[in-house]
Amino acid sequence: MYLKSLKVENWQCIEYTKPIFENLMLFIGPTNNGKSSIISAIMFFLGYRNLRTKDIRNLDLPLELEGTFQNFSQANYKNLKDFIYKKELTLKIQKFPNYDVQYKIKINRDWKTITEETYREIVSHIPILYIPPFQDKEQISFLVNSLFEILKRRNISEDLMVNSLKELANTLQNDYVSKGLYRNLLFEIFRSISEESQKRNYSIIGNTIVFFEEPELYLHPQAEKELYNAFIQLSNLGAQLYISTHSSNFISLKHYKSICIMRKYKEFGSKAFQFKGRLFSGDEVKYFNMNYWINPDRSELFFAKKVILVEGQTDKIVLGYLAKKLGIYKYNYSILECGSKSIIPQFIKLLNAFKIPYIAIYDKDNHYWRTDIEIENSNDKNRSIQRAINFKFGDFIEFENDIEEELYNEKRERKNYKNKPFYALKTVSEDDYVIPARLKEKIEKIYK
Repeated sequence: MYLKSLKVENWQCIEYTKPIFENLMLFIGPTNNGKSSIISAIMFFLGYRNLRTKDIRNLDLPLELEGTFQNFSQANYKNLKDFIYKKELTLKIQKFPNYDVQYKIKINRDWKTITEETYREIVSHIPILYIPPFQDKEQISFLVNSLFEILKRRNISEDLMVNSLKELANTLQNDYVSKGLYRNLLFEIFRSISEESQKRNYSIIGNTIVFFEEPELYLHPQAEKELYNAFIQLSNLGAQLYISTHSSNFISLKHYKSICIMRKYKEFGSKAFQFKGRLFSGDEVKYFNMNYWINPDRSELFFAKKVILVEGQTDKIVLGYLAKKLGIYKYNYSILECGSKSIIPQFIKLLNAFKIPYIAIYDKDNHYWRTDIEIENSNDKNRSIQRAINFKFGDFIEFENDIEEELYNEKRERKNYKNKPFYALKTVSEDDYVIPARLKEKIEKIYK
């Protein structure tokens, strides 16, 4: 049984939101924007935690959680045959002011009240593991025992249980366990579970929902990437992993449907933002995914307050350097090298889908030495960038003809420049270099 959606009303910092779940969910966003709130709402809905007074955002309004499950087998619910008729199931928890919590199940289009015991019997068929950022020895012991229990329920005999899980259990016998060692052992556990699952071609932890907050803690970047790959493999085999992270190593452009950005608004609190549509078609998919493999650091765009899209290395290096020189550089802005002008519209599509503010910077390429056909081809690419922009949160700037002409404030001859980024940076880093007024104005607009 898999949780596919959850409507959340009046919970902690959330007034209303309704995330749609993939087997791998990646909750991202600035600190204090609702990542922990959405995870706690899911855990309460699945019976893993109790309701607390502070969970209710406005005590004068009702609290409501409504979730839909799929791929559920009636064989697991012999005592509930009067309620359950199909493979999709919808449950609801309500708490009205001055009333007890109510549990309901949807039968066709009608809601029927059920007991808390019946409700918990239904949701108990999704095992849960919760891994917070920090745990004491007792919590770690509970986690290990829960893992052993899940493996036993999956008929994984003890001699086949992952060695790293046993190692963690033995390590817990020590009086002191460092956070770094504990986190490294967790890494080894999930890597081993993933490897064993791939050998068997099914998830040895079944449809367990693993809530893992900040898995990047105490891991070096290479281990983060390997752990993320283990998460992907496990989710492909049927496990459910709900990850809250601040690391771009746990984000992939290819798996954009798994990304859920939590944003806080003054008017209505925090809200989950996703894009479940189809971004690209045909060769766009191949080119976009190839772009990601060439530069996986591009995933950081999902964490940026604003994304600066540029064509190549020269733009990325020089714009950042000059912004620092002008004292207007912002670390929460990301300069993203797209590789070429023709790829910029694909990144614009992605940013439009997730409503991430951006500005596209490109060379106009109308040099005096170009042929009419070359200029028309350049203008076609320029127009395609402009047409792709959603001006509610996006914009563009053209360099007159290219960034080199802007830097040197002169028309450039037609030639193949070698080491353009090096010579451009060498020029602007000279003590006597003066930023041309036109270029300075554009840089200020970029960082506005």
